[in-house]
Amino acid sequence: MKNAYLVLFVWLAFIACSTGQTLNGSWEGELDVNTTKIPIVLHFSESNGTLQVKADSPNQGAFGITGSAELVKEDSILVSLQGGIKLHLKVIGGEEERLEGNFHQSGMKLPVVFKRTAQSEEEEEMQNDALAYPYEDIEFINEFDEVKLSGTISFPKEDGNYPAVVLVSGSGAQNRDSEVHGHKIFKDLASYLNSQGIVVLRYDDRGVGESEGDFVQATIEDFSKDVLSALSFLKERPMVDTSKVGIVGHSEGGLIAFLLAGQQLPDVKFIASLAGPTFTISELMVEQAYHLGKSSGMSKEQLETARTINSKNFNLVKSDLSNEETYQALIDNMQGKVSPEMMKDLEVELSNMVLPGYRYFMRIEPQGFIRTIQVPVFAAFGGKDLQVPADINMEKLKEVLPFREENTINNYPELNHLFQKAKTGNPYEYGQLKGSIDQEVLSDLSSWIKGL
Repeated sequence: MKNAYLVLFVWLAFIACSTGQTLNGSWEGELDVNTTKIPIVLHFSESNGTLQVKADSPNQGAFGITGSAELVKEDSILVSLQGGIKLHLKVIGGEEERLEGNFHQSGMKLPVVFKRTAQSEEEEEMQNDALAYPYEDIEFINEFDEVKLSGTISFPKEDGNYPAVVLVSGSGAQNRDSEVHGHKIFKDLASYLNSQGIVVLRYDDRGVGESEGDFVQATIEDFSKDVLSALSFLKERPMVDTSKVGIVGHSEGGLIAFLLAGQQLPDVKFIASLAGPTFTISELMVEQAYHLGKSSGMSKEQLETARTINSKNFNLVKSDLSNEETYQALIDNMQGKVSPEMMKDLEVELSNMVLPGYRYFMRIEPQGFIRTIQVPVFAAFGGKDLQVPADINMEKLKEVLPFREENTINNYPELNHLFQKAKTGNPYEYGQLKGSIDQEVLSDLSSWIKGL
């Protein structure tokens, strides 16, 4: 049972009320499955008075698992997640605030207790600093698709003419703060850049928070149009030096930065990619699953079996087969490799792999775009990143990126995918590590932008 449960999420990595008190924020719990501890994190937020929830299973590489939350009693909620997961939780207030209840999946019932994640002093200081800089909550229209997006633009304290950037989030439905495990990555990043004399625009992904649109049906092409619309909006703002307007993207956002810069669009004057993929996405996904599985304790035999299965699955997803044909081929490929009980839950997950956005993503080959980039590039990789491994991505970037004196490619050996100082780099650590984006990365990035 333990191995089947662990392997399930490794295969699918990158897939990304009213109770008298607020549940908003991140809550960490831990499942005990056959003596194996499996962390699980719930992220609650409110939109138009409705409680929303996403979940992460960090040591299995599963983030942004979508779900719903329903108030069943004044002090109890039912959380339903992808994969047939249900959590019946009671809200316990007081000094030791927690959520207590049971985890249900495939006939399995496990007790679980969730506690709020705590911010580090560094993060609290950075996020308090963010309030010290002038900011404005704004809306802009993606005129390609007629989608209204909502965000925040923040400025240095003194009047002037400054470089400006749009922040582009990674995979999964992200709000303007790009909040992961209680770490408000983009809020911290914006605060630091503001302090260094850089204007910053960050926004809720389409279909998230206050932004309109359909996130589930969107592709990277749609998200790229959102970025272009944000750039156009930013150029019209006061205090912005229109000759120095660029993109700072994290993970999938870094990939979008490469794709847009490679199209030589006039609004893109420079890009910064933080842990952005640089080679064929289907191949990257196989490597990512291998690294995550190895870090989670899978045996060499299991890893090789998973590699074979993943390779075939991802090649099916990127093929020209219809969605129905692809789904059936995925089912056929999995038959006999997991228990019938697990297969029933897996069918739901496999259906996500034929969504338009996922299939589009799998077909991307970034190197073709990177070869045509003519603007300055800053690229950063974490040496302990298991999701976008530094060695193979840096090697491919150095191979295909045209030479330009301003280009900077840095490896930060002790940092993970979120650019935190890490022990192993496994995603299960994200919520346990209290630091935000490493100061060296922030300093290098801001100095590079100002030096252009």
